[in-house]
Amino acid sequence: MTTTEELISQVLQGLPVQVKRDRRIFIPVPRNDLIKTVNILSSELNINHLSTITARDTGKEIELLYHFLLNGVVITIRTMCPKDDPTIDSIVSIFPGAVLYERELNDMLGIVPKGHPDLRRLILPDDWVGGYPLRKDWKPPQESEE
Repeated sequence: MTTTEELISQVLQGLPVQVKRDRRIFIPVPRNDLIKTVNILSSELNINHLSTITARDTGKEIELLYHFLLNGVVITIRTMCPKDDPTIDSIVSIFPGAVLYERELNDMLGIVPKGHPDLRRLILPDDWVGGYPLRKDWKPPQESEE
């Protein structure tokens, strides 16, 4: 009998699949391969559950983590986005549930998901001009003394 991990490894042949512990699989991919990899998960593995998208500022780049669930196995696609070109292809056309996660990435880290249908502010006020709060170089806006 084939385990879920073995099935995933078979389908994702050629991709650098990393099994770091039981029921946790990481797939590091260049940002240009994100859509191709997400399409493979959706079409070949029939994954239909995007758990969340998380990100963190590593200092030089922003690491994006796309977390999917298949039969109790968490599959995480890891990609990097340079801070001087903070764009990534949107996965909303494949996983419509990504719409809010991508808006949050835009608000908090300045990541622009190309092809996103609605990049209105999600968390920050519409008139926010204070930068991106989850970036390491962010400084809170100074209060004006009046």
